Amino acid sequence: MFSARISASSVALSIAPALVSLLVTLAVWAPLGWALSTDRDQNIEIEADSAESDDTKGLAIYKGDVVIVQGTLKITGDHVTIHYDKNGDFTKMVTLGSPAHFDQLPDGKPDTFINYQRATASRMEYYKATDTIVLLGKAVYGQGGDRVAADRIDYDSRNGRMKARTMAVTAKKGAPQASKKKPGRVRITIKPKKKSK
Repeated sequence: MFSARISASSVALSIAPALVSLLVTLAVWAPLGWALSTDRDQNIEIEADSAESDDTKGLAIYKGDVVIVQGTLKITGDHVTIHYDKNGDFTKMVTLGSPAHFDQLPDGKPDTFINYQRATASRMEYYKATDTIVLLGKAVYGQGGDRVAADRIDYDSRNGRMKARTMAVTAKKGAPQASKKKPGRVRITIKPKKKSK
């Protein structure tokens, strides 16, 4: 196990070689499979206030203003936990934040703010085995003027399927009917395409 404290200048963390191989798969966080293909060939830079790895538990934990960058891919959060198996292969990544952020430029798009895919949520989970991304808690995904907002957004990047839903709100026992909260709603915004003349 190693533990490192990163200086206040947030110098990029130099991590053990075993972790580098599993982190190369971070680019699969690119939802919708449209990520800039050259991102996978770029170095991964990780900055955090602290980092530790526990090979017996298969965990790498980054805490405090965590920033992960690989090409145009950028993930930020307060806490990032990377799970890996006994062979050192990446299996799952969980990012927590207020909110956690994900940004990436898709292939074939000019590098402008509006073209980036962006997601925010209190918790973001990526499962490598199923290529599934789960956004939990005030989840928002969008690109350009299009966006989806819900309590939970699941994206199966292997099959190109998305499910957005609200979470049930339960009232406290004995609460008057009027004080029971209605669950949130899924909100989708679709920007009209420009018509060619």
